[in-house]
Amino acid sequence: MNILKNDTVLCTKKRLFLLFMLNMSDWICTLALLSTGCFEEANPLMRNVIASPFLGFAVKILLPLMFIAFALSKVNDADSRQILVSNNIALFGVTIYLLLNVYHIMCFTMLYIIGY
Repeated sequence: MNILKNDTVLCTKKRLFLLFMLNMSDWICTLALLSTGCFEEANPLMRNVIASPFLGFAVKILLPLMFIAFALSKVNDADSRQILVSNNIALFGVTIYLLLNVYHIMCFTMLYIIGY
């Protein structure tokens, strides 16, 4: 394996880890904001999932963890094109979850400003 591929594989692994952490923080922040009664789940597909603690944990933690573990088990054997595609998909996911987490920070700030 060449140095460039090693760096790209490492980058992909880091992005997948970051993606999982941001997904987990999204779930925790969503639950915290929903518990205030001032917010509701914006994603209609997730409303019923979030309403159930077990289902929420399964969909937001267990399922992504299994997917990422599977991806990590395959990334070392992937060719350069597959790694590049995986890296770009992970980067897209990280970007989306970063934006969601910024949105949550804004919501928490609004709650603080209104004195909730």
